[in-house]
Amino acid sequence: IVAFVTSLLRVWGMAGFSVGSATLSTLVVSLAVPASAPLEPATRPLYLIVGGLWAMAVVLVLWPIRPFRPARIAIAECYSAFATLCEQTADALGRDVPKGGHPVVPPAGAAMRVALEHARTVLVRLRGGRPGSVDRGERLLVLGASVDQLFGHVVALGETLAAARADGRHPSLDASFATLLRELAFTSQAIAVAVQREDGDALVSSAVDADAVQREVASASRSPTYDHAAMIAGRLGHFTAAAVRTLSGVNGGRDAEPIPKDTGLHAAVADLREAESPFASLGAILAPDSLVLRFAARLAVVTTAAVALAHVFSLERGYWMTVTVIVIMQPYTGVTFTRALQRVAGTVLGALLAAALGAAFHDPRAILVIAFLFVGCCVALLPLNYAIFSIFLTPTFVLLAEASAGDWNLAPLRAANTVLGGALALLGARVLWPSPERARFPVYAAAALRACAAYLRNVVSHYDDPSGHAGHFIRSTRRVVGVETMNAEESLQRMIDEAPADTRSIAPGLVLIAYVRRLTASVAALSLTRHAPGRPASELVAPLCEEVARRLDAAAEALGSGVVPVLARDDPPWGAIPNALVRQRMQRLFAQVSTIADAVARLGGADRAEPLNEGNRR
Repeated sequence: IVAFVTSLLRVWGMAGFSVGSATLSTLVVSLAVPASAPLEPATRPLYLIVGGLWAMAVVLVLWPIRPFRPARIAIAECYSAFATLCEQTADALGRDVPKGGHPVVPPAGAAMRVALEHARTVLVRLRGGRPGSVDRGERLLVLGASVDQLFGHVVALGETLAAARADGRHPSLDASFATLLRELAFTSQAIAVAVQREDGDALVSSAVDADAVQREVASASRSPTYDHAAMIAGRLGHFTAAAVRTLSGVNGGRDAEPIPKDTGLHAAVADLREAESPFASLGAILAPDSLVLRFAARLAVVTTAAVALAHVFSLERGYWMTVTVIVIMQPYTGVTFTRALQRVAGTVLGALLAAALGAAFHDPRAILVIAFLFVGCCVALLPLNYAIFSIFLTPTFVLLAEASAGDWNLAPLRAANTVLGGALALLGARVLWPSPERARFPVYAAAALRACAAYLRNVVSHYDDPSGHAGHFIRSTRRVVGVETMNAEESLQRMIDEAPADTRSIAPGLVLIAYVRRLTASVAALSLTRHAPGRPASELVAPLCEEVARRLDAAAEALGSGVVPVLARDDPPWGAIPNALVRQRMQRLFAQVSTIADAVARLGGADRAEPLNEGNRR
């Protein structure tokens, strides 16, 4: 019962996970080592409290830990790569382009995408290690989202200016846009430096003067395409100012402001908090097919079996086996398998190291020095590799236990109990209510495709309305796409962990996720054309967009049923859209949805998906 209830506490994020794991582990050890003196039941909680206070003093006062450092470095790399991208785009604008030449394509775009993907990975890992709401973590997330928005707008600006050159170049306006991009590069590089230094007193201000560019375009241009470029420049200034304000909050400076509400990012964080409300999702967690409910039942059964086996066979220190089960078992089969292999391999190697050290050192002072060094290695290596972490963790506990008990032969016992616990965890994950990720990924991917279709339809329904109110609704649906895409990407990663050799499913899955992200960016670029002068009426855009959305729905349906989607091969009526910029956006959408349909077809009927509700999504 305790194992079942404490496992359900995961719904409360990191706090619930920590409390649940500590409670269950303490109960297991207490049952295995009952109190031998009348006062011992009272002193054991006291030891836990003192240990917790000492840990707080070390972490917060004596040796502060900086858990957000990897995320800061990753985001700084994004802003540095973005600064390079802006410089290269500005340099391209300053060069003469022969008639019929190629459009402005910044060569740093690929490096920028790599930096963004790396930052997303780091933020997901940071989030995975600390479920629940953390204000600084949220601000780093917003800072990463800001550079993603800036990247999309600079790409859109380059494409728009390329289209303007096709109608005739305006050197003075191109020079103004190049100056704007260099100002943006300077500010981005300053943000990159400041976010790494973590200096609250180092204030960064935006050097981007988008208003000057907009005024010059309004007075000198008669081209709707340059007018659209000026609109994009204004949004670049808007997002740059938002990033600077967010940076102040990240570094804890004196001028830190709340997350700006005028960017839509404040609403994104509010939606995230609302979506993660434990009471709002508790009903879904307790649904019969909930993934968390299945995990709680699985852990309860396997933990009880481990305690029973230790008691029946009188295993010495059998609680080590039970604690191994608690540590290894995860909601997902692939993660459990990986964690079990890493824990068992690391513990066996660590036991060999402990045996060697135990034979060489019996002095408690030497053991304390060794334990101090190994604990430092554990803390440093845990985010990098769990197996190496286990190698240093095992001799730390074994040597301390041996010094306390006077028994210098506990290393083989620790290894044997860990192997037994790992075997039980793997058996439970494979036999008790298994949920292979190969059957779940198509459902997550289908949800991402349907979210893309809904996003595109929302853009079309508000296409004639350039107001901020319409923009709020459009951004809200884009946030849904982001969440669903992230869910699908994480599911794909778990599928890779479960069966890394299944290239027939993994390769098209990777293509599918990549093109969902690209299609989302293309829909966002299409949404920006709502503000462009001379944009076509929604009646002209709607039929083509509805065809793209229909193809996305067909691909999503095919993922669930295993039926290969059949798409029309006729060329859409591009001539119905007179605006060259909007026509270019639509052509890109059709090309991307065709690639998505091809990836779904290659997945074929290999992946059958079970019905998925909100419970087993979590």
